[in-house]
Amino acid sequence: MLYLNDGTNVITTTLYEKATITQPYYTWHLTRKGTFDDVVFYQDDSSYAPWYWNSFTVSVGTVSGPTAGQIVVSSGEWTYEVWQMTTPYNLSYTQSNVMVESGILIVNGTYTPNSEYTGNDDATIIYYKNM
Repeated sequence: MLYLNDGTNVITTTLYEKATITQPYYTWHLTRKGTFDDVVFYQDDSSYAPWYWNSFTVSVGTVSGPTAGQIVVSSGEWTYEVWQMTTPYNLSYTQSNVMVESGILIVNGTYTPNSEYTGNDDATIIYYKNM
């Protein structure tokens, strides 16, 4: 399971072990659970040892740059698929026949107090809701 917060995030994975070519590029496909919103993006692997582990810097915010790892996603649970590509900046993951990883991605939003309840014994209960 992967987690993203607002702002810049570093995702570390082991994708190369399932790759079928020696110099793969990776395209990410996200699907939001419940609404089936799709987000596709590409980001360079910044790992200095990509045959052992892979590292991607992804920015979550209000500006989209799908070939620069800048995505606009709402809070909640997403599924992710990472596809091996032969060329960089290719967002057509359907052109690939090798999915190297899939799983669940949680996008954390900003947590703020929603409301509070004060009972007869003056005990205040505060609960938080993902906005």
